[in-house]
Amino acid sequence: MSDIPNLIRHQVIGEVYRQADTLGWDSLSMVERTAQYNLWLDDDQVGVVLTRFMPRERTRMWLKDVPMKHYNRARSGIGPYAGLVRTPLPSAVQIAAQALGKAAVVIDGSVREKPNRCRVLLGPSELLMFWDKVRNLQNLVWAGLNTLVDEGSSPVLVLTLLQGEKLSDNERRRHQEICRRAGLEVRHVTVR
Repeated sequence: MSDIPNLIRHQVIGEVYRQADTLGWDSLSMVERTAQYNLWLDDDQVGVVLTRFMPRERTRMWLKDVPMKHYNRARSGIGPYAGLVRTPLPSAVQIAAQALGKAAVVIDGSVREKPNRCRVLLGPSELLMFWDKVRNLQNLVWAGLNTLVDEGSSPVLVLTLLQGEKLSDNERRRHQEICRRAGLEVRHVTVR
């Protein structure tokens, strides 16, 4: 799969991201996403280009495993394809300011992925902030627990909702209770 020249790889991924943005990828159902993968296979700027470098049956897997696996990380400004997105999500700096207040300062070079995280100065204190979508709470809790065990410090977990996404009061309370029992702090923020 690495036989795709970088220039072509970036052109294809840029086009996939452009279309995903236009479609509102995060709001698509699994059925709608499946239909879009099928459309990409026949798209002159996507699947037709990729089949010059791999069999058609591998193209769909490549689309899922390369551009779309990195899509939300890229939109967060993280990873090798961050420069290819046209509608980025808020950066670590913006998430920190929204979740922790304007005094929060992200330490340069501390942003990492899997899960998204960074070190933040908040007054005299330094803390680790993890953030991801609500549906990935269990990954953030696991990362937070590992931080407690490995570093002895308690990170802040930030659950992001896209504008228009609704979370009931019961769901928020449940997230808070799960995190309280794990000894973790959780915040909810709405991003565009």
